[in-house]
Amino acid sequence: MSEAEFDTDRAIETGSRLAGRTVIAADPARPGGNNRVFCLRMDDGSRIALKYYPSQAVDPRDRLGQEYEALSFLAEHGVTLTPRPLASDREENCALYQWFGGEAAVLRPRPDDADQLANFLIELQKLRNAVGAQKLRRASAAIFSATEAITQCEQRLHRLHEHATDRGLREFIDRDLAPSASLARRRVEQRYAKLGLDPAALLAPDCRALSPSDFGLHNAVRGEDGQLRFIDFEYFGWDDPVKLVSDTALHPGSNFSDGSTRQLIERLSREFGAGDPAFAARRDALYPVFGLIWCLIILNDYLPESRSRRVMAGRDGESGAILAGQLDKARRFHQAICQFDPDLAPR
Repeated sequence: MSEAEFDTDRAIETGSRLAGRTVIAADPARPGGNNRVFCLRMDDGSRIALKYYPSQAVDPRDRLGQEYEALSFLAEHGVTLTPRPLASDREENCALYQWFGGEAAVLRPRPDDADQLANFLIELQKLRNAVGAQKLRRASAAIFSATEAITQCEQRLHRLHEHATDRGLREFIDRDLAPSASLARRRVEQRYAKLGLDPAALLAPDCRALSPSDFGLHNAVRGEDGQLRFIDFEYFGWDDPVKLVSDTALHPGSNFSDGSTRQLIERLSREFGAGDPAFAARRDALYPVFGLIWCLIILNDYLPESRSRRVMAGRDGESGAILAGQLDKARRFHQAICQFDPDLAPR
């Protein structure tokens, strides 16, 4: 389905058919490069979310299936801070969900936001042994060993380098990212050897975490009561809790203060460290690796599939400004990672 077909008439028709009720209006809500969401106003005054997903010809991941299964699992086990799934349509590549009204949390962050995110993730882990949990998929880009984390970083770096025609990007890769990635690999290998750990050993299933994967204030809505409710679970599944903690703390969509970041890491580390004596050591070794991966994710706009999404979204004319902004953001992110861990700074 092309961007031109994401119009209100199509949303009203699709929503009415899937809901089995009359939709009187469809308002675009929270549009983004990865999906389109409409707030459907029903004939009884209620509201429902209609979400279209990117074509698997553009992104082969089954985002519809992953999110619908995840939210069904959470709803079945009484989770109320995530939207209930209502109906889905594979042919239209869309689904209906409970609508969460409120303000995007990222617009006006509050001091207790990091605690609210931590509370949700801690509560989520109580479902690790719940009925249906073992059938859940791996989280998107999940890792279960240090070797997998390093490999993912190096593969992302190699792919970005292959498509780096921009001079500024190539200089940033050669001068900063590639040397830091080599230093990070060496550091992980040294630390694991010192601890007597095998970097290729897979994390035991009972030490793994349920993870939203793409989680932060950018995917949260604040209700009038101040409570955060969480949307967008397209990447949900099993993952290493070190990656979950690192990604949540590092996610550019939250932009937490240093104090909030430390608070988040400390709370989640207590949760996961209680069942995994090696958690803190693995976290300290791998946190910089995930920081470098985030630098590379920020630069995904340089990859061909991202350009395809910009074309579909009618934003290709903004390409130069988008790429320049992302490169500057990645540079600042890399500087922050090197300040956190000076050993990663290129020499």
